[in-house]
Parts: sequence; C-alpha cells; structure tokens
Amino acid sequence: MTTPLPRRLALAAIIASCGLYSSASAGELFLLGYVNYSYAEDSSDDGQVVVGTDPLAYWYWTQQTGVVRVPNTIPPGNGVGGQARVTADGTRMTCTTNNPDTTKGEATIYHIDTSQYQLLGSFGFNCDAERSGAWGMSPDGNHVVGLAWNTGCSAKGFDWNAATNVITPLGTTYFYKPTRANAVSDNGNVIAGWADDYNGWRQGAVWNKNASGAFVVTNLSAIPAGATTAVKMSEAGAVSGNGQWVYGIGRSDFYGGAAWRWSVATGVQAITPAPVTGNGYVVAANNDGSKVLTFYGMMGYAGSYLWSTERGYVSLPTLAQEAGVVIPDGWILNLPLGMSEDALTIVGTASGPGGTSPFILNLRPSAPACNADINNDGSVDGNDLATMLSGWGGCVLGGQCDADLNSDGVVDGNDLTTLLSGWGICP
Repeated sequence: MTTPLPRRLALAAIIASCGLYSSASAGELFLLGYVNYSYAEDSSDDGQVVVGTDPLAYWYWTQQTGVVRVPNTIPPGNGVGGQARVTADGTRMTCTTNNPDTTKGEATIYHIDTSQYQLLGSFGFNCDAERSGAWGMSPDGNHVVGLAWNTGCSAKGFDWNAATNVITPLGTTYFYKPTRANAVSDNGNVIAGWADDYNGWRQGAVWNKNASGAFVVTNLSAIPAGATTAVKMSEAGAVSGNGQWVYGIGRSDFYGGAAWRWSVATGVQAITPAPVTGNGYVVAANNDGSKVLTFYGMMGYAGSYLWSTERGYVSLPTLAQEAGVVIPDGWILNLPLGMSEDALTIVGTASGPGGTSPFILNLRPSAPACNADINNDGSVDGNDLATMLSGWGGCVLGGQCDADLNSDGVVDGNDLTTLLSGWGICP
C-alpha cells in the first residue's frame, strides 16, 4: 500500500551547523552537524542523495535540500531495528513506519520522488514495537532483506520481492534459532547475514537461490592458518552486486581479526595484509567486489579504509588528502557505513571535538570555479562586464585587480574573451 504524506521536515539542528571543507576544484567534505546517534548510511550511485537515521527519524540529504527528515518514520532503537538504504538512482529509501492496522513498526520503502510510503509486510507477528525491519536493498529497489518476527519473538531473516510483493522467510540449519539478512545482491539471488547457533554465536550465513527459486543457507566457517579445526565466522554484512563475494566481520583467532570475504569457489579468505590490529568490519562493496569499505576496531577507532584490488587498504584520510579535501582539526572519519558504486562518495559518522556528526566525503573534483563572476553573484553578466571595463588597463602594483582574470597584470582583450566565454549562470 502507499500513503501520501507531507514531504519535508527540516532537521534544523543539523542544517544550522553544517560545514563544507574543500579546496578549489577538489573533492568536498560535508559535516552535517553535532547530532549524537545520527548516521549517514548509504549513497546513491552519483553521490547526490544520502540517507541515514537519527534519534527521531530516518532522513535523506542532498546538497540542495540539506537534511530532510522523513515524517512518521521510526528510527532504530526502542525495540525497532533496520538501516537506511537508497536505490542507485536516489528515488527510494528503506525505513520503518507504523502499519495503521496494527500500530506496529514495519519495513517500508519511502519514495523520495513522490513522498509515498510502501509497507512491505510481515509474518503476522510482532516483538515489542516491531513486526519487520529492512536492513538491505538491491540497487533497483526490487529486493529488500531484513528481519521479521514470528510467534514467540522468534526472529527470521526475510527477502521481499517487488515482483510478488511477498516476504519470504529465510531458513536455518539451527532450528528455532534467529536469523537476519543484512545485504542482497543486485539480482536478489544472494543474501548475506547471520544465523545464531545453539550456543548463541552469531555465525555468518549466505542464502543462495537455487534453480527452483528456493533459498539454500550456507553457514560460514574456515580453518585458521596453522590450525586443524574450523572456526565459525562472524556475521556477514555485505555482498558484491554480482553476488560473487560475501563479506563479514573478522574474529581474533582468524588471521588476527582481518576482515574476510567468501565465495562459492574459494571459501573464506582473510582480506590481508590487515592495516592494523583488531577486528575488521566490512560495510559495503561495489558490483564486482573490487572496492570494499571497511573499518577496524569498535566504532572504527582503529582506522577506516577503502580496500581495492589495485591498492589494498587505503585510509580515508589518505583518500581525502589525495582528493584535495582538508579534514578539520580534531575530526576523525572513523565510522564509514556506505558508499556509492564507484566509491567516490563515502558516508558515515565522524567524531569531532564536540561530539559526532554524519559525514559525506565526496572524492569527485568539484565544479570548476566561475572565474569570470567578478562580483560573485552566481552569474557572469553586465555587472561583471562593467567592472572589467572600469578597470581596463594595467593593474596597480600590490592592489586588487579582480578583473585581471588570467593574472597577467593587465585587464585587456584576453580577460574580456574569458568573461564572454563564461557568460550566463555559473555551473
């Protein structure tokens, strides 16, 4: 079902303190402001739409709108789970809203472009305030995965398929034990998550769709170097878009806690050499698994990294520096949580001198400066031409000569040509 609701509710506490940090023609860093427990969690493919949660609501962000809280959404906490995920084109995002028939939280797709809410369903039961919660979504929005509740507060991972509009439970070999799905491949055929064993260990799990359309679970385990007994891997949190690779949290007795990946062909592989000591967490991967977003240590305080097949682990501060982005003193981009397909937009939560803030690290070069806009009013027009003509000729030594666009010490025909070629609204 879809229900229209008012579209915007500005998050004034964030917008009032938003910051942009970059150099000319460089990338950009947006710090959205001090709001504790606010997380930027996913990005559209072009980096133009970012989604997240704060203690009051799910939200989305664009550079034009700033942060916009989605009305009537229920953020994670107080018996409700879920994460914000956005489609590749930035038009839809996952969230939780109350089903009006049950007054319980239910996995929902919010259509940013039309302000519509689409409830995804449940198994007919709730635990506390929640019936179901979305944790992952395919880039086209045709598959949503997460957790839904069965009788007796029994958690079950699920797959929702837009083609059928049905939530399907995901099985487990640990009967009567809970499961959750965290991520899904682009075509919906591979799902990553966890399955609790009989001792309560949250084991990494993969559900692969077989030829008959049923999901078959594989519980992930591996033999550490020098050992003869397999250990159960920690939960899986990401899957490459093509479904080849599944990624998860490291454990100290498997290659010192290095983040890991798994495929049908290779089994579990540690992503080594690990950049630091501590457990690694994988939060996002691109389509072919050639770029993987990770952090190490609890809440990322041992470092945040982009791993690639070309360069291995590269820290976020290094990537920012290479893109010409200046990270303000006292700030650490410690908790990356999502990225665009090309890994040129990385989002998460940063720690600063006064608390934490969602961040958006844009590694794309910014638009070229509008050099001919002499009066900086956003357009090149007659006002700029008048300024240039009034300053025609040689510049005064040591003085301001804003109309000398090519900085050759004189305002002449070359500068006039530059001004006329840039005539109109600045990009």
